[in-house]
Amino acid sequence: MKPLFCILLALFLTTTSYGQQPDWEVAEHDYEHTMSLVAFVNVDGRTLTSDQDRVAAFVDGVCRGVSKLTEVKSHQEHFAYLTVFGNTNNELVNFKIYEAENDRILDVDQTLVFRINAHSGNLLQPYSIAQPALRATANIASLGLANIVPLGKTKEEGKITFKVENGTNLGENTLEFELEDGAQLFWNNQPLISGDNSIDFSEPVTLHVRSEDRSVMQPWTVSVELLGDILVFRRNATCFGGGAIKVTGNREGQNFTLMRQGQVISTRSMVNGEVLFENLVQGNYLVSAEAFEKQVTVE
Repeated sequence: MKPLFCILLALFLTTTSYGQQPDWEVAEHDYEHTMSLVAFVNVDGRTLTSDQDRVAAFVDGVCRGVSKLTEVKSHQEHFAYLTVFGNTNNELVNFKIYEAENDRILDVDQTLVFRINAHSGNLLQPYSIAQPALRATANIASLGLANIVPLGKTKEEGKITFKVENGTNLGENTLEFELEDGAQLFWNNQPLISGDNSIDFSEPVTLHVRSEDRSVMQPWTVSVELLGDILVFRRNATCFGGGAIKVTGNREGQNFTLMRQGQVISTRSMVNGEVLFENLVQGNYLVSAEAFEKQVTVE
């Protein structure tokens, strides 16, 4: 009898570990049209995964759709495949979540406008049903290469470029990064873990940052640029004319600045592999550009 008692006790504990689910039902025959959602459900920053959890859609207090959570093993996540019923466009849809673990029903602040035959969400970017709402921004706080110390780095909208010494191996490298809270970084639609990845940067690489609410997939192009050897030549001043400083290299279009005694004398862009500063008086000069500085004395 003891084994039978243990089995019955286990069944009792299992069936009583959750409260009574809400009796949400839809009178489907009252409606002509539907819209559909692939959604993930989040409460207090925690994505729900229990097969006892439920999410429901309402219009004016009337239940228009209800779904349990379905596990998708290929994504190691649980999703709600929610069908919302209606007759006309532009009805305002509200959501409720039943969280089985705490046996509570939560009203969701966000709303959705009903659109006949519309669909929202997929397995990579599911629609977010969350209370409270999650962040909708996808920013990179910091990004670096574990195996390369760059001479410089530029960050523009959607583009990050590392400047490295000529001859640096641009093969397999490891990204180290920090993202905005809740965001996630993807490469080829696969999530990346900071410090535990391997990417070939011999060509520019396109990454995507997904926002916490998964509504945004922000593309970022990451490239590594080899800086060729920069040569600086000097011509001293004479009684027939001023001195000159010439800079050569492969930084076409990059600005070079000439300074003397802490003051900027001139800023010029490299054209056809050359920058020339002329009519210089005797003295000590500093030639600088991104990730480059050189002291030059004109005698």
